[in-house]
Amino acid sequence: MSAIPNTIIRISSSAVQAAARSTTKPFTRVGVVVSAGMMPKMIKVRVPSPVWNSKLRKYFHHTKDHLTHDENSACEAGDIVRIQPFLKHSKHKKHVVHEIISPFGTSERRPIETPEERDARILAEKNKKLEKKATRRANREAKWEARAGRKQHRLDKEAENAKTEL
Repeated sequence: MSAIPNTIIRISSSAVQAAARSTTKPFTRVGVVVSAGMMPKMIKVRVPSPVWNSKLRKYFHHTKDHLTHDENSACEAGDIVRIQPFLKHSKHKKHVVHEIISPFGTSERRPIETPEERDARILAEKNKKLEKKATRRANREAKWEARAGRKQHRLDKEAENAKTEL
């Protein structure tokens, strides 16, 4: 997929700023999806923020790109989305899509993952990981018990051979 042109980002920046002003949730950010579909379950969101220059006494446009987790790959380039910080998925991916404010285009979308679904998925992954860890631990302990049993058997045989030699 190709990235969206800068003119679309400039046009929608006023919509992004309006949506950001109406934000009631703490730590959420509103931005435009710059690229989607390049990597699985990941999008790049450009978040605008005005920066005050005290010497010139005026605001300048500043943007920051955030790599964001999109579990169902529901977002497309040009969407206006609300993102929020979440568990660190990788070195640079620290945010997750909270909602799609304004979809770009008219194509059908997959639904985004709700916080309840996200928590259930993470809990299931954690339980699976803990179960696998317990299985490995049990196998390791069984291996050591078998090794200890063989060693005890060998020591018993040596003691028996020593008795018969006397």
